[in-house]
Amino acid sequence: MDEIKYEVRTIQKVGSSLAVYVPKEWCEVNNITKGSKVTLRYTNNFLCIDLDETGKVRGKTIDFDITSIPENELRYLITSFYVVGYERVKLISHKKISLPLRRFVLSVLKYTPKYSVIEEGENYMIIGEIGGVEDILEALKREFNSVTTVFKYTIEALESAPKSLIDYYESINELDDEVDRAQVEVERAAYRLIDKPLVGVDKIKYIISASVISTLLERLSDHFVLLIKEVSNGFSNVEKLSEYLHEFSKDYRLLFEVIDKITTKGYDEINIPAILSPLIYINERKRNVRENITKALYEKGHELVTYHVIRIYGIIADISEVLVNLLMSLKPIR
Repeated sequence: MDEIKYEVRTIQKVGSSLAVYVPKEWCEVNNITKGSKVTLRYTNNFLCIDLDETGKVRGKTIDFDITSIPENELRYLITSFYVVGYERVKLISHKKISLPLRRFVLSVLKYTPKYSVIEEGENYMIIGEIGGVEDILEALKREFNSVTTVFKYTIEALESAPKSLIDYYESINELDDEVDRAQVEVERAAYRLIDKPLVGVDKIKYIISASVISTLLERLSDHFVLLIKEVSNGFSNVEKLSEYLHEFSKDYRLLFEVIDKITTKGYDEINIPAILSPLIYINERKRNVRENITKALYEKGHELVTYHVIRIYGIIADISEVLVNLLMSLKPIR
């Protein structure tokens, strides 16, 4: 991991120009001497130095600890990484990344148009440049990741702020917008493959499955948004509702893992039956789950809460069914 150093230097006047001296240590490490050429990359309040005309760091990645960094400094750092040309930046925190912090990072990305959130977890976010839209599976993974974030913060809202759910509703609604944009990316990838099949001939077989799953993911996110809105109107059994969502999140992670294995070819076709078994189980228990939810969560005047929870699991089961059919089509013919 590259180490980021800080140093304050005073602008000097040299003739009719202004100049700042670069650190001697940095010059020695990078073999910079008098006459060496560098490229200046700058925008607004940022100016960065590349070591040659092609941009030496172009294509590199960096991990960066943001645990104790104030937001104003983090804004400068993210923009600097973008200006310099890092394709991937992993922001790591020793604490759980809060929803306000995530929203702040997204606000910074508005000024770095090629950067998007590629992947994230409890204590990290990976931002960077997104590849070509012809890779439909990678686009689908990004949509899965966006819905994962909606899932995560919906549970957090129920567990940490039942009296201020309406505030979470606004934030989760914004997250839903990201899911919508991710779905458009999957659609663009599908159209690109149809229009120019030779661009990604190995991905053509995934077009139908990926498109169907993408639509289901968008609906799933919508139900989370509407669920939070309904719960904020006085629904009382929040604890039981949270238990159900935790249970559903395990099934959802399984779906995500299957997509990841398909994308990275991390599965053995001979062992596909072992992957199919838990997916089939998710779909087969749909009726029992629906009946249990109806009994456990029903509250007069809050029937829509029950409806949205049932639909959340129903859509997860629908995605599992699509994945079963997809995996069956990938099994070798004996």
